[in-house]
Amino acid sequence: MNFRSAPSGLSRRAATVVDITALVDVVFQLLIFFLLTSSYVSQPPTPSDDPQVPVDLPEASLTAENQKVEDFTIVVDAEGQIFVGPESEQVTVEALANRLARVADANPATVVLIRGDERVRHGRIAQIMAVARMSRLRISVVLSDGG
Repeated sequence: MNFRSAPSGLSRRAATVVDITALVDVVFQLLIFFLLTSSYVSQPPTPSDDPQVPVDLPEASLTAENQKVEDFTIVVDAEGQIFVGPESEQVTVEALANRLARVADANPATVVLIRGDERVRHGRIAQIMAVARMSRLRISVVLSDGG
């Protein structure tokens, strides 16, 4: 080890090189992140945004998109018997098809909820789903929450 100073009396240090490539890379990534995640503020409409031709628009009529969505519940017990509605009325497959056709005519936005006992055969649920599919209503099978 040489602890002597340089002949001129000044100590000699190795030149340190700082590579700022990684720093610039991180700054650009932060800039892109903030640009992509910032919320855009919409400007209030100006008089130049108004249409040049005044038009009286008609009121929207009641369509399938804005009808109130209702549900129609079908319950299948362990023996495969079918119950419908809030009063749990027992029906046959043919009566179910007629009832679903009436519901579809009344409100096409109705969702059919099928609740099946865990012991019911899969074929019986598939049969009920096929009947519901013929009525062109949306179908949802309700599963237990595990509780």
